[in-house]
Amino acid sequence: MTRARIATLALAATLSLGLSLGAAGCSASAPAESTASSPAAPSATPAAGTVITGTGYRFSVPEGWGDPGPIEGFDPDSLAVDGSDADGFSDNVNVILSPAGKITPDQVESQGVSELKGSGATDVTVQPRLTVAGSESSHLTAALESGGASYVIDQFYVSDASQTYIVTFSFSPTVTDVERAAVTGPVLASWVFTS
Repeated sequence: MTRARIATLALAATLSLGLSLGAAGCSASAPAESTASSPAAPSATPAAGTVITGTGYRFSVPEGWGDPGPIEGFDPDSLAVDGSDADGFSDNVNVILSPAGKITPDQVESQGVSELKGSGATDVTVQPRLTVAGSESSHLTAALESGGASYVIDQFYVSDASQTYIVTFSFSPTVTDVERAAVTGPVLASWVFTS
C-alpha cells in the first residue's frame, strides 16, 4: 500500500471522531451513563514489537508493524502500520491529541456515536470501556469508507491528568473481531505515560 493510501485511510479515521469531538470539552449536554463500573484492563500480553513514542506516551506494536515515516498531508502525533499486510489495506494505528485536552468517557459516549454517523460511519457501536495505563477509556467501533476503500475502526480514548490521546486502529473489513482484539489488546496493554 502506498504512503498516500495509508494517509487517506488513517486521516479519515482520525477526522471521523477525533477532531470533531474536540468541542466536547466545553459541551453542556448531559453525560451518558457509564457502561461499566470497573472497566477491565486489556487481557493481553503487551506487544513486543517496535516501540512507538509520542507526546507524553509510548507503546509497542506487534512484530512487523512500524512507523512508515512522514506522510504528506497527514500529521498524527504517532503512526504505525502493518508492513506485512497483503490484502490491499495496511492495517494501522494512529494517535492524535484531543484538541480539547482531557475529555471524559461520558462525553465520548454521549456525543461520539452521532459525530461518527455525521461523518458517514455506519455500524457505530459503543463497546465496553477498558482501563488503559490506569485510565478509563471509551471504546467505539465503526465502519467507514474513504477513497473507494472500506475499513473498520476501533477507537480508544486514553487519558492522563490533562490530555486525552485518541488511539485509532484501522483494519480491513475482512479482519475479524477476534483478530482485531489480538492487535488492540497487546498494543493497549503496552501503553505507558511518559510525562
